[in-house]
Amino acid sequence: MKTTMSSRERILATCAHQPVDHVPLHLEVHPSYLQYDPQVATWRDQFERTDALLALGVDAMSEVWLPDPSFYPDVRVCTWREERDGEVLLGKEYSTPAGPLRQIIRETPDLYTWHKINRNTRGPIADLIDGVGLLEDVNPSRSVEFLVKGPEDLPRMRYLFQPLSGAALDRWREDALYAKREAEKRRVIFLARRTWCGSALLWLTDVQQSICTFKTDPGFVDELLEIIHGWQMLTLARVLEIGVDMVTRFGYYDIPDFWGRKYFDRYLCPRMDAEADLVHAAGALLSQQQSEGLTQQVDLYKAMKVDVLRDVDPVQGGEDMALLKRELGATKTLMGGINGDLHLANASAEGIEETVRRTLELMAPGGGFIMHVIPGVYGGVPWSNVLRLIESWRKQAGG
Repeated sequence: MKTTMSSRERILATCAHQPVDHVPLHLEVHPSYLQYDPQVATWRDQFERTDALLALGVDAMSEVWLPDPSFYPDVRVCTWREERDGEVLLGKEYSTPAGPLRQIIRETPDLYTWHKINRNTRGPIADLIDGVGLLEDVNPSRSVEFLVKGPEDLPRMRYLFQPLSGAALDRWREDALYAKREAEKRRVIFLARRTWCGSALLWLTDVQQSICTFKTDPGFVDELLEIIHGWQMLTLARVLEIGVDMVTRFGYYDIPDFWGRKYFDRYLCPRMDAEADLVHAAGALLSQQQSEGLTQQVDLYKAMKVDVLRDVDPVQGGEDMALLKRELGATKTLMGGINGDLHLANASAEGIEETVRRTLELMAPGGGFIMHVIPGVYGGVPWSNVLRLIESWRKQAGG
């Protein structure tokens, strides 16, 4: 395989639909791998992980994580643990100047084995769940009482979504600048993660009830999303001041199952385009991380300003890769093609070879494609199969 470009040069050229030395293979190894195979995952931080991946010849990125929301100074937080009706419950109450907000989740046996949705720019790659988090993937399935129950809670919610300031902002900026220097040393993409406006609906509310308000109470939906969006735009502006190559949106819940087409277009598209405008003004790219629903939304995405569609999954996501290549391939970068659970975790060497061949034959012509494992290399994927994937890619990726 010919290699004449740095990883950063290769990814940026791919996103610009310019010639590259070979089709990129981007790997992201999830923090769950630290427990699954500690003999492989010996990394003390994201930078050691990046070094290990670069040594294998694949493309990796260095990341700065957008900070969690800051609370208004007068907010007070109370937590508790109780037994009720045979279940152990964890509660958290936020006392705001506009009144209290409360959330309660079940303490399931596996709760403390999950990683927090937001990770660390410096130090350990990720922290494990340690209680009731404001914004966590573990919340929806375990919730007994959601934080936001209706429009009356929105004035209180605003006090929990304040931009970082003071010493906390200084520490975050110091970590961000450190990560940028590390990215520059390695000549890799410096990625900001992540905005997630639409996901707030699942993390903060009873989504089944909230979906019913799309039509009956659009003002409630708009106000809730705007609280998140406004806070994230302020936070995004700060990370763009640092200087990044790409910003990723967490869009796993921006899918037709939740929003349909009409309400995706109504509530999310304008906010995503506003993010893109801000990102583009700073000379960076916007990536949407979404593993299903693109095929149904293809005409909407064709008109949108997002640059990269990441985690495009033909297996569990059911995406029509040929359609997406035909309709979006000339203007968007498509990033995906390899399903980690089915293409890698339980695949034979021959199966991996065939998957790589089919994917490259379909997606590589014309450029604008980054081969990528969806949703990443998680615990459960044998490292031997990761190495087989890399070897198959080396033989077939051109250059």
